[in-house]
Amino acid sequence: MRVPTKKKFNIFEYLISIILSVILTLSIFNGLNFNVSIYDIIFLCSLFTAIITFLLKRPQIIIILLTIFIFIDAYLFYVKKELLAHAVIYIDQFVNWLTVYMSEKNWPDGFDRLTSKYLLFTIILTCVLIALIISLLNNIIKSHFLTMLVGMGILIFQWYNFVDKAYIYLVFYVAVCFVNMSLKYYQKAGNGKAAVVNLLIIAMIFSSISSAIAYAMPKGFEPVEWKALNDKFYDLFPFTKTWRNGIGEGNASAFSNANFISFSQDLGGPANLGDQIIMRVKADESTYLRGEVFDTYTSNRWTNQEISHVLGDGNYLLPTFSYNVKYTIKKMEIYPVSMNTNIIFSPWQPYHVSVDNLYDVNTLALIAKVKNSQKPYTVEYYKPNINAKDLENSNTVVDQRTKRYLQYPSNLPERVKKLAEDLTKDKKTDYDKVKAIEQYLRNTYTYDLDVPPTPPGRDFVDYFLFDLKKGYCTYFASSMVVMLRTIGIPARYVVGFKMPAPPLFGNNYDIKASLAHAWVEVYFKDYGWITFEPTAIYSETYSTSSNVNLGIPSMAQTNNSTSNVDKPKTEENQNNIKNGNMESKAQQGSKKPLNKIYIAILIMLIVAILTMTIAIHRYFYLKKYLESSKAAYVYYYNKILKRLTKRGLKKYDNETPIEYQKKVIDAGFSDFDKVTKIYNDLVYGNLIPSESDVEYIKNYLNKNLKAKEI
Repeated sequence: MRVPTKKKFNIFEYLISIILSVILTLSIFNGLNFNVSIYDIIFLCSLFTAIITFLLKRPQIIIILLTIFIFIDAYLFYVKKELLAHAVIYIDQFVNWLTVYMSEKNWPDGFDRLTSKYLLFTIILTCVLIALIISLLNNIIKSHFLTMLVGMGILIFQWYNFVDKAYIYLVFYVAVCFVNMSLKYYQKAGNGKAAVVNLLIIAMIFSSISSAIAYAMPKGFEPVEWKALNDKFYDLFPFTKTWRNGIGEGNASAFSNANFISFSQDLGGPANLGDQIIMRVKADESTYLRGEVFDTYTSNRWTNQEISHVLGDGNYLLPTFSYNVKYTIKKMEIYPVSMNTNIIFSPWQPYHVSVDNLYDVNTLALIAKVKNSQKPYTVEYYKPNINAKDLENSNTVVDQRTKRYLQYPSNLPERVKKLAEDLTKDKKTDYDKVKAIEQYLRNTYTYDLDVPPTPPGRDFVDYFLFDLKKGYCTYFASSMVVMLRTIGIPARYVVGFKMPAPPLFGNNYDIKASLAHAWVEVYFKDYGWITFEPTAIYSETYSTSSNVNLGIPSMAQTNNSTSNVDKPKTEENQNNIKNGNMESKAQQGSKKPLNKIYIAILIMLIVAILTMTIAIHRYFYLKKYLESSKAAYVYYYNKILKRLTKRGLKKYDNETPIEYQKKVIDAGFSDFDKVTKIYNDLVYGNLIPSESDVEYIKNYLNKNLKAKEI
């Protein structure tokens, strides 16, 4: 039987790459719930595998295409900026859509239209990426083991994210990889004693046996649990908490929902906040999302003396501020993802909520009737036009409603009270007193999530103010509330989430567990409860130069924070919010971010052009240089020496070519004596190598390189 030719093996190599691409693509589309015909997938994978393999084997064509693309991009940058901006916006919207789509739950109304819009693009992009990965690994690098490893990694990742059919695709993928490796080693042997058909039959038998064993293995066993190791792993990779922790979807709930961290119990100690997305918010501004409100401090925790819940179904809540205060009604949509609570999160002050709820008449904290319903809801809220000057002309009020917010422990250390008095003794208005304490906390203490627990018997606030002097939001907010209460100003402790900075495009916010936050509310006559921000890494909510500030994190004060921090809103932005022109301002303000994008694109274009210029110059210079058979032979000989050096066969300066030849041949590299002879004839005999000599050393290099001997 004759040995299969190289051309035949290239055909088999191409077919196997297509099969592997089809298997991975089918699994990914199954995970995305895309209903795509298998014939379309086979066609697209075959087409893109052929095109990509052709291009990867001809890098000069890739360089030419990239150069053309760069010039087109530069033309669009200078002449058609609007078209380039539309492309950037389309990509951003596509990424936002894909992020929401892959959550597989709580899609908003009209989302199906977006899915139809991006479906074809997603299908083509997926097929291109999979074909690129497989072609690069299997056809160009020819690392068949790496081809199997990468594909298995993708399929195992899918299975852990509850794509159950990924397990079946994994079995077939591994089986095809065995056939792929068998072909490789058969080609390497090249002994001509068996036909390729026989080889395929044997490879399929062995791969089928191994696949059958894997498929028949018991799948109902419980995973081995090692709590200390699990905790360490989840600290390092918090995103894996939502992964499958057993077999099938039955165990999906183990880490599917995150408990809301209220920062109210057992105050102190390190804060371990994950990056799990717990809800998505559609809003036209970044603000605070209130969850719980507390009135009683007991040295190491926050509680409530009394909660009076009232049925809130369909109710529209009245404002707590005076009728003289102007306001607008704003709206946001909240899509729960994985939150284990019945708390309804809302900005202050809520006006109406679309879900059946109960609310506390004292704090207007809202809870849903059904826990963990994961049902999207809409929140409408009051946006009062209040600025610092208004508050300076007002006073705090102590009456039947607010006196409960003056409570503090009878055993509170006196130095806490004295500190509050010293900070405010020269202040004339209640607002100035509030700001004095807020500014003292912001400017004196360091933000840090990694802090030790509060020592037994110590008051949490006292320990923070005078000993620890660092901490996170709980420390800052608790200290401000307690100090304000000691000087007769009603204040309360609020926990929830601080939304991140506004996205560059769109109005969708991902709320992660790490955005859990605590802040302060102070009661002012005519204006009701007002938010203040004592935590150092967030911007102030009120200052003398601006209206309501939404408290977006400040770049100026990062300290040791692990949070993402952005610049606070400017006065111009705040005035625009006051006038209710969020949408028009967003359109005007988008020019600055786009200008930054243009600059970034221009820099990347310059770098890419320089890189391509150097690559093209090197390519044509090398091509011209190798036209000389003498230069070409020396070039390939030196390249062989470099490859051998990597295998531990370095040629030392005091070694002659003959001595080095003996060392190389002893290491198992046959036929190196001919390479050395031609080199010696060239260097010492001044004999110009023939074209066949150059072709010989080139083939020697390629053969050994492909066989991974060098």
